[in-house]
Amino acid sequence: MSTTQFLEPHRYRIGGTFEADGWREPLALLDPFVVVDHFRMSVPAFAPHPHAGFSAVTYVFDDSQTGMISRDSLGGLHTIAPGGLHWTVAGRGVIHDEFPAEPGRQVHGLQIFVNLPADQKLCAPAVMRLAPQEMPRRSGEGWRAVQVFGPEAGLALPSPASLLLADIDAGAAFDFLLPPGEQGFAIAIRGGGHVGGQPLAAGGGFALPLGASARVVADDDLRLACFCGRPLHEPVVRHGPFVMSDEGQVVAALHRFQSGAMGRLCPRQLQATQQQGTSS
Repeated sequence: MSTTQFLEPHRYRIGGTFEADGWREPLALLDPFVVVDHFRMSVPAFAPHPHAGFSAVTYVFDDSQTGMISRDSLGGLHTIAPGGLHWTVAGRGVIHDEFPAEPGRQVHGLQIFVNLPADQKLCAPAVMRLAPQEMPRRSGEGWRAVQVFGPEAGLALPSPASLLLADIDAGAAFDFLLPPGEQGFAIAIRGGGHVGGQPLAAGGGFALPLGASARVVADDDLRLACFCGRPLHEPVVRHGPFVMSDEGQVVAALHRFQSGAMGRLCPRQLQATQQQGTSS
């Protein structure tokens, strides 16, 4: 267990309606993940915004009070139900917008940025989705797990990456095992426990190097989000909503956004009016 490195989140708030524990560093330990935010929000916190060079992933926990609406410049308008997954491969650029399906009711979820390999940075944007009932499930003594995304979940991901959500009963143990050639990290969503004799509290996390494993013992009912993936070991240049390989790609992405090459989103109010007119 000497290989285990404990991680502390960066806690932040936007207005009074969006709060999150965020993981962004050290990037080498998170690779191929760039950002993971464990968030709660009850009203729209962000205006429509662009993304390019990575996959923007939203998972809504099954205990969320409401789902999430996701709009994009590809023409998509989707509801992410509690327990559901929405995966946007931003590629060369897309504009999207996400907000609670029912204003005033809280969405509890994960916002995850997964880096794209250098040779896929300019791929065509695309959207993939999984409903809760489509996610593989398994269980052991004192624990139950959902494969939110990964090899068993049926999505054609740009590179190997997975998220396993494990619910561990108080007093039970769960083994977080990494596949060969992959590294990973885990976040305690609620509850607490111990890893290698060291305490793990809600909001805390730990990282494991290539091919390692960790036994997590729950002190009380513990929900653990376990991430793993094949590290890309490639240069990363981040600029706001863009994750590219070099500064020239960032400048080109900004130009595509400013010139309208990433598409457009009409205002939410106008879209709602158009939908009402279509359904009447």
